[in-house]
Amino acid sequence: MVNSNIVKEKILNAAQKRMVKFGYRKVSMDEIALDLHMSKNTIYKLFVGKEEIAKSLVKRLQQQLNAGLDNIEKTQHDPLQIFSDSVLLLRKLLGPWFEHFFREIPTELPALWEEFLNFRNEKILAIRSLVEKGANNGIFRRVNASIATEAYLGAVKAVTNPRFLQEENLTFEQALDQFLDLWSNGIWIKRKTIKKETRNG
Repeated sequence: MVNSNIVKEKILNAAQKRMVKFGYRKVSMDEIALDLHMSKNTIYKLFVGKEEIAKSLVKRLQQQLNAGLDNIEKTQHDPLQIFSDSVLLLRKLLGPWFEHFFREIPTELPALWEEFLNFRNEKILAIRSLVEKGANNGIFRRVNASIATEAYLGAVKAVTNPRFLQEENLTFEQALDQFLDLWSNGIWIKRKTIKKETRNG
């Protein structure tokens, strides 16, 4: 007898291949069954429907992100390298999903999108301790870690917003690359200090 978990993974793999390429809306259970040379009844024994498959895919993606980020934190000690590797991991794992799937989920499955946003925000908040560690080690400038975290959160909210990406005609990877460049190098051509004006008298 075939292990049901193995069959589930095969179904998720087939569904992911289609949903990443075509989005959630256009993919049907018939197509997934056809790709697997499997009856729809077999799929329905393991998944209630397409929505449950989509939820399972997002859950698996979150698990992959957690495992990857945990591995980076365990193997790297330089805060700057941790930050850089984490962004590259997000680029690799999330990039393909934003082309179609995550552009449709906010309207097709809003509760699932909200769940993903909560997961994203939790991961972003971890940047605070990274900023503090980098500042203590002399790698980052000494800035208010809370403000840096909020700035980071705001930027990531933008680059993971499907509507923003569509309006700006950007891929997730392009937006993330530009964000990383701004975060790392700033916006000035030459580094300069903005002096506060003071009034006399």
